[in-house]
Formats: sequence, structure tokens, C-alpha cells
Amino acid sequence: MMNEHESIVTYEEAVQRIEAVGLLPLAPLFPEYPSLSSITPQENWHKDNALDPWLWRSRLAEEGIAAYGKFLKKKAILVSREYFPWVHRLLADSRVMEEQYDAGLLSREAFKLYEIIEKH
Repeated sequence: MMNEHESIVTYEEAVQRIEAVGLLPLAPLFPEYPSLSSITPQENWHKDNALDPWLWRSRLAEEGIAAYGKFLKKKAILVSREYFPWVHRLLADSRVMEEQYDAGLLSREAFKLYEIIEKH
């Protein structure tokens, strides 16, 4: 069994870890919980090569392995494909789009885009 705090070096190991833990912040976010930066060698970051964890976030999303976004506390988090529907549902605003717009939670542009998509 994989230790959630065990170091990883490759993209393939990152895929396995995200699938195992479900949620993986890029930087430390929760006490005693792993983050991509805490389980990867610091010297590999921002090297623009296959071992660069900074590049993995885009690849993970492109390949459908994990969603990447600022889902909690405006901090970047990777959410596994399996966990994403649950996280989305827990964080989603229960108000319909019109109510969110009226409450000032959506920009005019975002609401117009929503209307166009809804129409088509």
C-alpha cells in the first residue's frame, strides 16, 4: 500500500497518487495532508521537463485524470476524476444562475455566456 506522504518523481507516480488520495493541493493546504509540492523534489519544479510537477497540472487535466482549479480557499488543487462530481456538488451554489447573477456573484459577461449556452 502506498504511503500518501511518500515522495514521487514521475508523472505516472503523480497519477497513481491522485487516484489514491482523490484531492491533492499543489501547495500545503491542510495540516498533515500531502501536497504536490511536499511530495516532489523541489529541484524538479519549474524545469520545463518531464519531471517538472508544475507542468503535470495541465497534463493531468488534459488527459482527464484530474480537474485542476482553485476550488478551496482560492488555492490550486487537483481533484481526481472519481472525486470531482462529489467536490463539485459540495461546492456548487444551490441557487440557479439568475439568482446568482442577481446576488452579484456572476459578472454580466458570465451570465450572458450562460444564457447563450443555455439557448443553444
